[in-house]
Amino acid sequence: MSPLAVPDLLRALLRGPCRVTHAAKDRFKSDRITPDQVVVSHRLIHVRAGRLSYTVEGEARPLAADDWVWVPAWSRRGWAARRGGCELCWCEFTTDPVEVPPGFYRVPAAGKVVAAKMAALARGWSAEGELAALRREAELKALAAEFWSRARPAEAAREAGPRHPEVARAAAWLREHFARPDALEAVYEGLRLSPNHFRLLFRRQTGETVQAMLARLRLRRARYLVAETRLSVKEIAAECGFADPLYFSNHYRRFWGRSPRADRGGVGEA
Repeated sequence: MSPLAVPDLLRALLRGPCRVTHAAKDRFKSDRITPDQVVVSHRLIHVRAGRLSYTVEGEARPLAADDWVWVPAWSRRGWAARRGGCELCWCEFTTDPVEVPPGFYRVPAAGKVVAAKMAALARGWSAEGELAALRREAELKALAAEFWSRARPAEAAREAGPRHPEVARAAAWLREHFARPDALEAVYEGLRLSPNHFRLLFRRQTGETVQAMLARLRLRRARYLVAETRLSVKEIAAECGFADPLYFSNHYRRFWGRSPRADRGGVGEA
């Protein structure tokens, strides 16, 4: 996703349903370490005090007081409080059908108004009833609009360095068409480079093989469908480009460490 895609993303977020699954405010000691894991819902986090190191998709960033961060669902993340600890206010939520690409999204110096709104959302988490849920959704969408209107273009989407046109084309095509059963074969159609040279460039410039990127895209989508829908394993396999449900289940278990059936549901931390 490039900065130019942010308006489209924001429109989709504001028009679709947002379900707040958890909101809290807490202080963490300097020995607090959250292990690397894939979060199944979006996180909107405001650093109220202190410092921490937050890693998303292998990219570590130091965060300080008043930083405001969006961690997309299905991102692999881990974090550790620094000396003196930190105080965080965060909200966990799901969106349908919006999927924000994994990466590091930040607004520095969020300000007192944002801090107050995030704290109010955390305080209102325990309120029950449909009206309270609708109020939380409205507050969250207002915060989402504020966040994406202020995110710095250079940080609103993590951009890789310059890539060979064939590598860039293939990566973009895979992101759009990974669910095609013949996606791997289709990537190689029409290549101007030799397959061996293309594979070498692709791995050097993306950090993974074509097969690994395809598997990652398919299995991220699969875990989203496992958590957010009631589709059967067979239906999810077909939706993500796997012809054989058994092969899909085995591949899913190797990638995520859990079977699709064992992976239904779950709430994480900031």
